[in-house]
Amino acid sequence: MIGFMVAGILTGKLLAQSPSSGNKEKMEVFKGWVGQWKGEGSMQMGPGEPRKSSVEERIESKLGGSIMVVEGIGKRIDPSTQKEVVVHHAFAVLSFDEQSGSYKFKTYLQDGKSADAWLTTVSENKFQWGFDTPHGKIRYNINLDPAKKTWNEIGERSTDGTNWMKFFEMNLTRVD
Repeated sequence: MIGFMVAGILTGKLLAQSPSSGNKEKMEVFKGWVGQWKGEGSMQMGPGEPRKSSVEERIESKLGGSIMVVEGIGKRIDPSTQKEVVVHHAFAVLSFDEQSGSYKFKTYLQDGKSADAWLTTVSENKFQWGFDTPHGKIRYNINLDPAKKTWNEIGERSTDGTNWMKFFEMNLTRVD
């Protein structure tokens, strides 16, 4: 008897949390993200020249369109070994939260770090996402050109939320 009660409570909670068709409609704005993208990225975290890498992003719609998963891998040739090494590996889950009425962008890095990022639609094919860090704020501006099948993303950081400094740029072309 208790087992049936627990099962009923759990089923009720799961049904209450299931995404509605409204979630899928809200996710439609990201349909241009889906696919495999390749190109180049550069990052500058201190003095000197930016570190360049080849980048591949794979973006897939999952669970009937209610979420998207994003996986990005950046690689470069190690000058000392002349072998290709992974310099960046990230994974993210994008969803729409009905309760807050906002997009959620949960990001994970290969080193175990993660962030609960915000994401907004700036205009058609223009998006911005970001998060707070112990040292300030990080934001990324994404510009898609569906006709050219290109993705440009610029990352900026700020210690005060007012003055921003570019530290990252990625230029990709959709390959599928």
